[in-house]
Amino acid sequence: MSMSVRGVARHFLSQTGPLSVYATFLSGVGGNPTLRARIESIARQEITFDVSECTYSWTARYEQIWSHVRVRVQLDPDTGISAATMATLRTTWENAIENRWSNRWSIGRPGEVACPITFDVQWITNNAHHLVRVQAGPARSNMTLWDTSDTGAVAAHEFGHMHGNPDEYTDANCSMRTPVNTGTVMDNNSNNIPQRLMQRLATNVGSNVL
Repeated sequence: MSMSVRGVARHFLSQTGPLSVYATFLSGVGGNPTLRARIESIARQEITFDVSECTYSWTARYEQIWSHVRVRVQLDPDTGISAATMATLRTTWENAIENRWSNRWSIGRPGEVACPITFDVQWITNNAHHLVRVQAGPARSNMTLWDTSDTGAVAAHEFGHMHGNPDEYTDANCSMRTPVNTGTVMDNNSNNIPQRLMQRLATNVGSNVL
């Protein structure tokens, strides 16, 4: 996880120009925090917003620490799906999600360090951003319903919804959808992550996608 000291100061502390690391981040803070821990605590945000696209609606939820996005997901397997199967799926899905979305773009502004946008999916059993039922596949999946035949590419597509991106494939129920047939992860589950899919993350911290 990389962070811009100047960027965090600018966005969260409203301080521009020359800055003192001690005076800006550590002065008056109790205990003996490291600079990194202090900057992380300042920059940590829980993001929640409603998304409405065509006939579909959902709530995006995630934690963002400057350019690092963490999504806590609770997987709830149907009866009959073994622990071994779930362990394999968790590994497959996590690797695909993080590899597909991370380190494609950075955020930054002139005079600030450009920080790669990275993603971390965490499988948890409480305090989840998203609850996902897992059913035996093959079956049709969506953001909250995955199946045991889902590939890592499918999981990466559904993960895109979790941080706010709508579908980009043609849908008979959504004749006015745009853009469509984009060849992106939100269209055909490809490895293509265009800049616009990262824009909200940069906007959250008052920065630009690079």
